[in-house]
Amino acid sequence: MTLTLGINRPNLVWAGDGDLRLQKQILGSMRRAGARRVRLALQLPYENALEHILHCNQLGMDVTIWIGAADPAFYVDGAVKREGIPNPGGQFPLLWDQYRLADLDIHRFRRVLGGFLRDCRNRGARIEALQIMNEVNWADFNGDLPVVEGGWFVDDTTAWNDERFVVVRQGVRKCGEAIRTARALVDEIYGPGQVKILTPGMADPPDSWVRGVNGSIVRSPLYLQLLRGRHPRQDDADDYLESADGIAVHFYPAITDTAPDTGSDTALRVIRQLMDPILDQAGTDLPYWVTEWGYPRHMFGTPSDESKRLAQFGYFLDALKGYRPGGITWGQVMLFNFDMMPQYDVYEDGQLLESGEILKWVEY
Repeated sequence: MTLTLGINRPNLVWAGDGDLRLQKQILGSMRRAGARRVRLALQLPYENALEHILHCNQLGMDVTIWIGAADPAFYVDGAVKREGIPNPGGQFPLLWDQYRLADLDIHRFRRVLGGFLRDCRNRGARIEALQIMNEVNWADFNGDLPVVEGGWFVDDTTAWNDERFVVVRQGVRKCGEAIRTARALVDEIYGPGQVKILTPGMADPPDSWVRGVNGSIVRSPLYLQLLRGRHPRQDDADDYLESADGIAVHFYPAITDTAPDTGSDTALRVIRQLMDPILDQAGTDLPYWVTEWGYPRHMFGTPSDESKRLAQFGYFLDALKGYRPGGITWGQVMLFNFDMMPQYDVYEDGQLLESGEILKWVEY
């Protein structure tokens, strides 16, 4: 089995305070480093996002676009964001202020996304895949999930009639309707089978982190089970994944092992721990796309030993290739991150780090 590799560069529209010329230079640096596939976020202003897609097309890079859930044009009149948790002095908040997905207006979503896709089609922009939202099972990306002192974990033990869980399930249905709407739009505008539709990538931060930031999270298997309409308490529920071409998952392993005789086995245990429960609820009838994965630099010493980090990348990919229960297939595998978040970067101060040699591994 061969894995198809790519790289993430979210928040590109913010780079250089919106300087499109600089943003195109970043894409050029990615391509020169060897990247052939990139995952970008669709954020305001959309005009720059369209230019990014066109530039990637010119450079010969396939593009996956993740549709963020933060555009106020997607929501009902009067929608208010749930307040997050600030992080004074940090690059990002501990938890972002976020709209409640339950407040999404599917008609407005259709109008806004349809307008963007028609602009893309009219300009000749080619899109490999469209990912509908990101990590919406986690409070950082979904205002349905409250700030709760000490954290809140939504799992099989959560009372079905818990008022907070009722709201979360309303948001799951809106996510499913957005997936179905995106499927109809890309088939109408680009033609059937021309653009793949992916589910939101599922977040699985450490429980200690969720508790520490007073966040809340729906366990990934449960979220996907609800999207598929397979929960025993769901009556006549739709399987929204019938409109998808792939299920997206994220891996951020909390342990490293670069020993030649154990590295792949250790990574495989991490993969099994995350994926086995997901497969139990979501099945293997759709490919799984790893739309984010990575190992932070601090795990490899100070300063970071980037040769060990590169070796760790290889052991993880070996393990991913070896994980095949139920005949599972893997879609694209997108490393996080090129140059946006220092702890995860493979490119720094205009130079490719040794770990960035992975960008030359177009396939693995």
